[in-house]
Amino acid sequence: MEQERTNRNCPLWGTDTCARLNMRACRSCPANDKDARECDDIRSDVDTLYSFLPEEGVAALFAGEECTLCRGERKGKRESYGLFDMGHADPRDRKKKGLNLFRKKIYGFVIPLQFGACRDCRRRFQLIGWLPMLTAILILGAALLAVAQEPVAQSLRNVWRGLPLLVMAMAAVLSYLVGKALTKVLRARFNRVTFMDLRDHPLVQRMIALGWESLVEDRYPQPVFTRKRLGYGVGTAAPAAAEEKNQR
Repeated sequence: MEQERTNRNCPLWGTDTCARLNMRACRSCPANDKDARECDDIRSDVDTLYSFLPEEGVAALFAGEECTLCRGERKGKRESYGLFDMGHADPRDRKKKGLNLFRKKIYGFVIPLQFGACRDCRRRFQLIGWLPMLTAILILGAALLAVAQEPVAQSLRNVWRGLPLLVMAMAAVLSYLVGKALTKVLRARFNRVTFMDLRDHPLVQRMIALGWESLVEDRYPQPVFTRKRLGYGVGTAAPAAAEEKNQR
């Protein structure tokens, strides 16, 4: 990706820190217009962040042509990217003073993971995400159509005036239970060929062992899919060879 790095007077120019920051232009870099002392602080922060990452870094997730969400040796062709943010807890994590009794998590570092995703893996995640809503629409829609029929509604009211509303409430509960059950079954089935829980991915497990965690507290966090990956910022730099191959 084309970059505009023109400030050769920057103390970080041409250093590993500059490459790791991977900014599109000097004017958007946090080191822009900073003196040597401030640049040293930035270098220290970046070095600390990378010391918390696995030795191989995170570029392997998106630099290749194969899907990195597929399990096993057979990998699909990468057609999109699944974005998943992880944070590393700041050692200054502390309880807030005052009346706030809740513990607030402070992340010292946040990095985006970009999984190369094939069409099948993306569709599996999307189906899991949409399934509860689709189930609710189908079951509640069928119940509403039935109750909307005057003969049916009158028959229910003859038993009890509030029975039509009770039927709709029961349909809502049923849709929730069915959606949850179907999601569980399908996730288990899909998990045989796709890392449906991103925290099971080998690289993510190594990051978790180093103190990283998902920013989303859901039991099964969903990646956000996009056709183009993030090209700039910490954690987005691809190896030069892979970048040249992608540009051809």
